[in-house]
Amino acid sequence: MDCRRTANAGVLIKLDGTTILLDGVSRPTAHYVGTPDAEKENLYTCPPDIIAFTHGHMDHFDRSFAQMMYHKTLRSILGPEGLLKVGSLCQPVQAGTVTITPIPSRHIGKAGQGVAHVSYLIEGSQTILFTGDAAPQQFRERQVDVLIAPYAYATTPSSWKLSSGIAKTLILLHLPPRDNDPAGLWDAVAQTTQAPGPKLIIPEIGEHIVL
Repeated sequence: MDCRRTANAGVLIKLDGTTILLDGVSRPTAHYVGTPDAEKENLYTCPPDIIAFTHGHMDHFDRSFAQMMYHKTLRSILGPEGLLKVGSLCQPVQAGTVTITPIPSRHIGKAGQGVAHVSYLIEGSQTILFTGDAAPQQFRERQVDVLIAPYAYATTPSSWKLSSGIAKTLILLHLPPRDNDPAGLWDAVAQTTQAPGPKLIIPEIGEHIVL
């Protein structure tokens, strides 16, 4: 699996020759960076085989980009029901030998109650769980090769232990810049992950990982 971080909480992965963009274009917010214009242009010029978003929050989703890509490729955008008025789909999709399956899931925190949200299981020569902003406890029975998840999976001892039970490798996303971190998330991750757990990777935007 090749993986490149392209957004605040999103990646472009290549598995068995299939490219999948997961929450891979986002807009900037007060504390989280958006997708650079050059990255958007690369994705538009060479569209992924599958484009999927977990939910409609702007730090995970760029509606104008999704609509533009749908009209360019005429391939449905995966996401919760009604993510786009036209062109969104919420059912398993296969490309080559890879299958991506939406998993209805609960957005973490009180602020996320009622938000339409799906996570994704990607199955090929490796299995990957991409959680979006889903609460960790929902996946305690899952076992995959790679877990791609937000900081909440590594900021408390219980979530870190849970992540360890899900996968041997955790790609952690959704952290703010170190110099704009009023909640102290970087420090919480550093303290929590001193305990034994999965292999931890925290990529910068544009960073390329091979697993």
